[in-house]
Amino acid sequence: MSLGLFIFVLVTGNVLRQVIGELANGRLSMPTLFELIGLISVSVIPYAMPLGMLTGVLIVLGRMSASNEIIAMKSAGMNLWRIVSPIFFVALIGVGVCAYINCFWAPQAANQYKTILKSTFRESPTRLIVPKVAFREFGGFTIYADSREGDALKNFWLWELNGEGVPARFTHAEEATIRFVEAKDTINEEDALQITLKNATTEERSRRNAADVTRSPIRFSSIGNAPISVSLGNILGDGELPKERRKLKWFTITELMQLREEGWRADPEKDPPEKVAADRSLVQVQMQNYLTSAMSVFSLAILGIPLGIRVSRSETFVNIGIALALALLFYLLTTFVSWIENPAFRPDILMWLPNILYQAVGFTLLYRAAKN
Repeated sequence: MSLGLFIFVLVTGNVLRQVIGELANGRLSMPTLFELIGLISVSVIPYAMPLGMLTGVLIVLGRMSASNEIIAMKSAGMNLWRIVSPIFFVALIGVGVCAYINCFWAPQAANQYKTILKSTFRESPTRLIVPKVAFREFGGFTIYADSREGDALKNFWLWELNGEGVPARFTHAEEATIRFVEAKDTINEEDALQITLKNATTEERSRRNAADVTRSPIRFSSIGNAPISVSLGNILGDGELPKERRKLKWFTITELMQLREEGWRADPEKDPPEKVAADRSLVQVQMQNYLTSAMSVFSLAILGIPLGIRVSRSETFVNIGIALALALLFYLLTTFVSWIENPAFRPDILMWLPNILYQAVGFTLLYRAAKN
């Protein structure tokens, strides 16, 4: 029941933010809406399962402890390890299910979601831009606008990125309208965005050395009221996105293992060893993230067992609050570790620290509770 609650909350938030507007504007049919909800549900299960497991443990053991049922079971000759053994069993099943979803189903669902989103983007690119929210759904560019009036985007910002994800051209306009142009209607035979700008300025750098302003001078220009064309390459093609334009979380574990050898955004045969090592480290971190996220189901459950017994609360909402606080701390620790980008510090191994910490604390508290 706790798992269902958190799935419902997370899915509802994503649907309201990403999908419901398209349904209201008539660009999504009801079957497509339900398909998107199913894909979103798959992607949020790895986040909801640890929360659901921890909340369930705290609610059950909190109520049992508050009703003195734990004491009664111990008086009947059952030790604490035997009492909580079903929780261990269910948690391990959760780890296996979550790992499989993380490694296979969730990336496939994300790619299918992007495919459906592509068709919506083709039909009405302007309507897909949410005011005050950066649009980064497809690699290669970022769009932002303060507001939208009809088909016009107010206070429009556009960042075009190079292959390394560094902004190479920046455009700002008072107002912009966007029209999608099919590849057959463009000179270079690639899908493109035709953007009509009002009172626009641009800042452009070398695409090869965009991050090094000392070697690549910045060119500023005012283009006033004029249309510009942004090539989308294969971003909206009918086939699969190029690997360098896909986020790592869109790859299955099998594909990530292949990327580790062949390179994601770096070419092992052409690029410097430092760049190749950093690229490989990012791939390994994502692989470990799949596994550590699944293991968090067990880690949070282990910590929840002694806390549920010691807190002895029967109030459901209080236990849900405790679960949210513990899960938030776990994800904060995971986020801090993910910020380490230097391959020398082995961030892929450090990803396991939150799980190790939670399990160490949980087993220590559980051992003490079993002795009393």
